[in-house]
Order: sequence, then C-alpha cells, then structure tokens
Amino acid sequence: MRHFDLHCDTLSRCVKGKRSILQNEYDISVERGLIFDQWVQVFAAFIDDDHRGVKAYRHFLAQAEKLQQAFEESDKIVPYDKDNVREGVCNAILSVENGAALGGKLERIEEFARMGVRMLGLVWNGENELAGGVGSEIGLTGFGREAVKELERNRIIIDVSHLNRAGFWELCEVAERPFVATHSNCFEICPHLRNLDDLQIEEIIRRKGLIGINFFPLFINGESDASFQELRRHIRRIIALGGEDCLAVGSDFDGAAMPARLTAIEKIPDWHQNLLKHFEPELVEKITFGNAQRFFQENL
Repeated sequence: MRHFDLHCDTLSRCVKGKRSILQNEYDISVERGLIFDQWVQVFAAFIDDDHRGVKAYRHFLAQAEKLQQAFEESDKIVPYDKDNVREGVCNAILSVENGAALGGKLERIEEFARMGVRMLGLVWNGENELAGGVGSEIGLTGFGREAVKELERNRIIIDVSHLNRAGFWELCEVAERPFVATHSNCFEICPHLRNLDDLQIEEIIRRKGLIGINFFPLFINGESDASFQELRRHIRRIIALGGEDCLAVGSDFDGAAMPARLTAIEKIPDWHQNLLKHFEPELVEKITFGNAQRFFQENL
C-alpha cells in the first residue's frame, strides 16, 4: 500500500506544542505512519494571517528547522527524492501555507527553494502582499504576479487552496506551469468558499495540475462528521469532469477536525480498503499515490 498526502499541518502544530514530528499524539507522527510500503508526506509550514513581515518569515524558519531536526535525529524520515521514493520511511516534502512567509521580499523565493520548499500556497484566508484568500475580495497584487513568475522560475509549485475566485483566475493569466489545489473539494457538492467550482476544477485538469481531496467534514458535507460515501461523491464529481489523472489526497491532518472514521494517519488503510470496494484498483492507486508522484516527477 502506498500513500502520498499533499497537505498536513503537523509541522506547525509540533512547533507550537514543542513536540517531535517523530513521536507525538497528533494526527500524524512518523512513528505511526510507517505502515505503508511507500509514504510521501507534504509538511506545510503554516503562517497565520496575523503574521506579516519579519515575524512571518521567522515563523517559517522555525518550522523549516523543526523538519530539518527530524532529518538529523532519525533515518525514518528523509527528504523526498522524486526519482527515488524510499520504502519503509517517511519521504518528506516541505511546503509553505501562506505567502506572507516571504515577508514581502521576492529574493526569499530563491532562498526557500534552496531550503527545500517545493510548494507554496499564495495565501491563507485573509490578505497578504501577494493576494487575497477566501475571506477577501482582492485578487493578485502586482507583487503577487511577480512572485508567481519567480516561484515558477525556481520550480516551486503554486498551491491555490485558500485563494479566492478572483485571485484564481488572475493567476491563470500569469501562470505558465501547472499548479495544484492541495486540499480542496467540490463546491457543487458542498458550497463552501474553500472548495473549487466546476470551472476551476476543469481549469486545473486542463493545465494537468492536481486536486487533493480534503478530509475536513465542513468541506465534505458542511457538517461536523462525514462518511466515506460522502467523501467518494467529491471523487466521482472530479472524475466526471475528466479529472481521473488529477485526483490526489490532501488530508489536512492536524489542520482541521477529522471524520470519526479518519481521525489519524493509522486510519488511512481503512479508507484505502473502502475505495477498493467502489473503484478499480488502478484508479485507487492513481488517487492515493500515482497521480501525485507523476506530477512531482514532471514538475519539480
């Protein structure tokens, strides 16, 4: 069994709680995640909307250091290598959730790339120097447009989860490379602003991007809990729109409340088995690992 997860907030939670990524009681720990033949986990360095400038940048550095510390402490977590996904370990990717981490400085994009950042979400829910999130009405700023070009030049993948509709379509005017929505579901099934409407989904598909299915019940059905069946509805919708090769997993572990049947990393095999009851094994492999792995091989 293989598992590739485009988004979790475990890194920031461990920094805040002064816990180790290797061993903790959170949704994800390396120790509890070593149940897969191959496991790739994207760890997002989350920056809250009240962090700006130097404060935001330093908060990113603290989280990047936490991940580096785990690499140095254990051989069970290693930096992701697109050409060599190792077995029996956590293959870790560093991402940024909220471009406020740049502190308004374009030159930090190249620095982030050197530090191992492979994806960057332009915004969280509010506004920053680059754009506005779903709680804002502003689109891409001039600085944001320049940042998009610089991110692409440094082969840092742009993440549009949290970006509002205006920003999404303005990004499409600037972006030349595929982008992803690491943890967003279907608006037509669950009309939350954090979800993607059909036109956005079709655009990501057209650009050969990725859409990571989010486990947060509020984005699945608008309630406090959700079933596997309801989660499958979002998968079927994206497939119906032509997105079989764009589907991936974006759990949002440690960033949101989880369904009762998917409370933590050790519950993922139950979900895999449920998918196999309703979809062909080849499709399940694409969703849970193959699509994301192919995307990163082609775009990093």
